[in-house]
Amino acid sequence: MKKNAFPPSIVNLLLKEGQRWKVNGTMREALGTGIIPIVASARGGKTSLAYVMIDYVIKHTSRPVILDSFPQKVIDEGIPEHWKGRVSNQKFSDLALINEPAVWLLDDNAVHYNSRDSMTNSSKLLARAAGVLSHFGGGMTVIFTTQLLSGIDLSFLRFTTLAPVIRYIDSDVINQERKEWRGVVQQGQFELRKVCKDYRLRDYFYSSKDSILCPAPFPDFLNKELDPVKADYLSRPMRYHEEKDRLAMITGEVKRAKKGRPRKGEE
Repeated sequence: MKKNAFPPSIVNLLLKEGQRWKVNGTMREALGTGIIPIVASARGGKTSLAYVMIDYVIKHTSRPVILDSFPQKVIDEGIPEHWKGRVSNQKFSDLALINEPAVWLLDDNAVHYNSRDSMTNSSKLLARAAGVLSHFGGGMTVIFTTQLLSGIDLSFLRFTTLAPVIRYIDSDVINQERKEWRGVVQQGQFELRKVCKDYRLRDYFYSSKDSILCPAPFPDFLNKELDPVKADYLSRPMRYHEEKDRLAMITGEVKRAKKGRPRKGEE
């Protein structure tokens, strides 16, 4: 994968701050901090593209990668060999404890960061984090996947550099998009339909900031024909959480064991 494999707005956030790369014959220095939202409906290729971006970070930078709240089993057994030693699974709530210019992946975040659930700690955390990503760890980048930008608290998108990526979005839900983003999403669908042969438009993605269509590579480590077990680890990582952790993801509560009465002689 070449250093200019992605459009400039995306490379600008994936490379470490100050790292140089060439754009149209001119050298640029990367900003190295901001947010890359990848927007698509289910099975629209959000996660696979996010993994390609992470692979780019592994190959072209020294930045650590954090897969937000991924099960330890996936980190131990599911990630590619060349990722090992570079990838961890801290929670995004631990953002202030990270002292390196990390790249975060927040995957399938509608459960955690839904803007309609504005009173949740996660939503408040993201709203606060957007303005300080450039200050922590020498500058951090967040890649997050979502089925619709209206499912994300707008505060998260307002105070930092963005490089949105548009993939296939079901026509029935586009009208539910925020008015600020609806035109961008519709333009992306129009551009994708001009070139894509896959019925879910997965052979290209649209970089809205650059107004560029790009071929969407599919990594070998997600190919179920090559290694179905490892491919499933990364395709559906959250299924490998323990039951109590899966419940906590949905309810926002940690189930605690009930305390029974002490038996006679145990008081």
